[in-house]
Amino acid sequence: MKIDKLGLSGVILIFLGLLIYATSALDQMVMMITWPILSGSSEGKAVLLVVLTGSFLLFNWLINTTKFLSPLKEKISSYSPDGKNFLKWTILVILITFLVGFLIELSIRYRYGVSPFTIFISLNPNPTTTSPIHSHVFKSVFGYLADSMGGLVPSHIHTGGSLYHEVVPWAYFILITLPLAYFMGLFSLDNRRDFHKILMAFGLTLCLIGMIDGGIFSQPAVLGLGLLFLLYLVKVPFQFRQLILPFVLACLVIFTGLGLELAGNNSSYHEIHVINQSAPVDLSNFQVINTETQENMTIVRINTTGSDKNTLETLFKVYEGKADSFFMTWNLFSYF
Repeated sequence: MKIDKLGLSGVILIFLGLLIYATSALDQMVMMITWPILSGSSEGKAVLLVVLTGSFLLFNWLINTTKFLSPLKEKISSYSPDGKNFLKWTILVILITFLVGFLIELSIRYRYGVSPFTIFISLNPNPTTTSPIHSHVFKSVFGYLADSMGGLVPSHIHTGGSLYHEVVPWAYFILITLPLAYFMGLFSLDNRRDFHKILMAFGLTLCLIGMIDGGIFSQPAVLGLGLLFLLYLVKVPFQFRQLILPFVLACLVIFTGLGLELAGNNSSYHEIHVINQSAPVDLSNFQVINTETQENMTIVRINTTGSDKNTLETLFKVYEGKADSFFMTWNLFSYF
């Protein structure tokens, strides 16, 4: 059985991903290359990008050429000769997953009685952030499982496992929808042209990464959804006007995320809600406006003097080991 060029490309990509995972020599170069599409790229996301893309190409070749899988191939083609029915269901599953992740984010804030426009930081055993704009609720499920196995993920890759107890059982939803989106996405490649298969594999991979890490407003998710919308809505013969609706849908996601960022923006001060503070803390590095205590919550307001990233990193050190978690309002303009 002779492997075609797409199947061979899949093998090469999978091998490259395993090489990146097993060594550190390629880390910096890979992160630099993948940053524009993954944003805040880490070695873990880079490995997922190449391995998942490669697996789509390799498995599609196997389904199309292996006699053992010919009954599966016949069922796929009979249900959707051009793969569009499978792509439709794939997009729907991905969007539902994003919606559930967003609702889990809101439920965390509702449970503690704080504004939905806040960043949540779980401190034990390691600081992990999540927000409606960049969500890690589903990542925490896989991170917790990886942490439980021990040694599966290199120590320098952040798993987000400390969020696990705040998001279960609802976050287990990803254990159903992720494989469902993967296999339906794989079937949607079917008999497409080689170039379309590459675009499809790449777009699907970006969406899967966004499902795990970042949510619907993350860069991988927006780019991935844009590609899937394009492949679903563009028809033969091609006309430029067919690009309008995919572009509008992608922009709708982008501007919804930006709208939420602006709606929750507080440039005047940061309001920090600390959960179960167990010891005094040193806030001398901040300009504290006022402090109040409400049952198991301490509310601190500080002036915004630096970027949110630097503020969070300092607060990690201030509250680590002295509180269970905290929420913080954001200042979008601190990044500019």
